[in-house]
Amino acid sequence: MSADEFDPMIERLFAQSPRLADEALFLATLQARMEKQSRWRVLALTAAGLVGGALAIREGLSVNFAPGGETTLDQGIRAAAATAQGAAQSGLDSLGVGSVDLSSGTGVLAFWIVAGAMAAVLAAGAARLSQDV
Repeated sequence: MSADEFDPMIERLFAQSPRLADEALFLATLQARMEKQSRWRVLALTAAGLVGGALAIREGLSVNFAPGGETTLDQGIRAAAATAQGAAQSGLDSLGVGSVDLSSGTGVLAFWIVAGAMAAVLAAGAARLSQDV
């Protein structure tokens, strides 16, 4: 069969999809599952927003500007941050840019580094999404 005869035959075969006997049941089941997942998603996002907002307000109100007023939690957070910085520094060393010093910067520098990385990830995701669509 030549390409000229094959293409119209394939187009005729797939021009209209066959109707299934349980199509209405399938659509109803699918719609119910989508609505159930949507409810859980809304509930989870609302809960996360409320918890995050409450934590942000609590931290905003309990700012301690007095030096030497560290608690055990503050020390634990500093130790976790030092561990994360050590891991990031070893990652930079493996990439060959070990001369970048992350420990001398302030929290604002770390914020902008993370914000830039997130913007790059979002841009890559948007580019990938635009290629898929």
